Amino acid sequence: MRLYHDAKRLGAWDPRSLDLRRDVDDWARFTVAERDVLLRLTVLFQAAEESMTRDLLPLVMAVVREERLEEQLFLTTFLADEAKHTEFFRRVLDEVCRQSGDLQRYQTPSFRRLFAERLPDAMQRLLADPSPAGQAEALVTYSLVGEGVLGDAGYHVFSTALARGDSMPGFREGLRHAQADEDRHMAYGLFLLSRLVAQDREVWSAVSRRMEELLPLTLGIVSEFFEPYDPMPFGLSLDDTVQDAIARFASRWAALEEAKERGRALAGTPGTEQVVRDILGWVGDQLQPVPIEVRREGTGPVYTFHVGSGRASEGALLITQEVVAHHTAADVIAALRAHRVPERLRAAGRRRLTCISAGGKIIVQPPE
Repeated sequence: MRLYHDAKRLGAWDPRSLDLRRDVDDWARFTVAERDVLLRLTVLFQAAEESMTRDLLPLVMAVVREERLEEQLFLTTFLADEAKHTEFFRRVLDEVCRQSGDLQRYQTPSFRRLFAERLPDAMQRLLADPSPAGQAEALVTYSLVGEGVLGDAGYHVFSTALARGDSMPGFREGLRHAQADEDRHMAYGLFLLSRLVAQDREVWSAVSRRMEELLPLTLGIVSEFFEPYDPMPFGLSLDDTVQDAIARFASRWAALEEAKERGRALAGTPGTEQVVRDILGWVGDQLQPVPIEVRREGTGPVYTFHVGSGRASEGALLITQEVVAHHTAADVIAALRAHRVPERLRAAGRRRLTCISAGGKIIVQPPE
């Protein structure tokens, strides 16, 4: 939801509102080689953004099927952003570069394999296989590789090439907006991948396998971009570009490894359903002979322990999913005993107590 609110506040820009008149004059001052570098990169960005706009929908559908409404809200902005990026780079090609014909000559073999084959294949597979491993493979291709390694490398080249003076102000403004959008997209990709990795141990092997498959292809795209130029305009360096992209990727990979370790730690403790059963057994023993049952609304975040059978005498203990996911049954029971939860439930009809986790501690509200 924070990403969704950020997108509404920060992502409201219109590619058609950018003033490109000075950019047209600045474009004419570049050398032939410099224009070719900028044209080549703009063509590749436009083609990649168009592919990502087309290929995002299967992920949206997977999220809808799992009823993850908050993520669905954000993904509506995600898709709109990709459409704006496609429009932005197309407008630069048409109005600044004055190139409206067939520009596929700039798409190298590695680029076409990724964006015309690997990316659409990975995303389309979600329609038949929206499993955690399937979602992870799609996100590695889309987020870690497409928006991550390649996006970072491309923005590094643009930033270096346009760093001198104040040339191409409209283009640079559009790039700032687009890169800010991509930062939100990457944050979401890491959020979802981290959750998948933490919840399912099979996901990590799918992520690692996919990265091993795609990283050589990804670095091939960057190398093929530099091949036609000797010397490279703007003082650009293949080594610097690769190192910058890999350094950014390494920090994201480290975040995924942390999520994997958190998942392993949780896997070493009893499952949440067993924790809930143990708590139910203890509370039931304490409140005998009053009947008690536990309910959960779908995949909601709260377990409700209903006490009693008649309306006048019913009470309830609400325990959040976070409590049972991150604490053992013994820890939860100890906290319930310390807060005299059975006595309080027995003493007054229709009392509702809530057990939450905050700062690593189990808290019962309202306090006694």
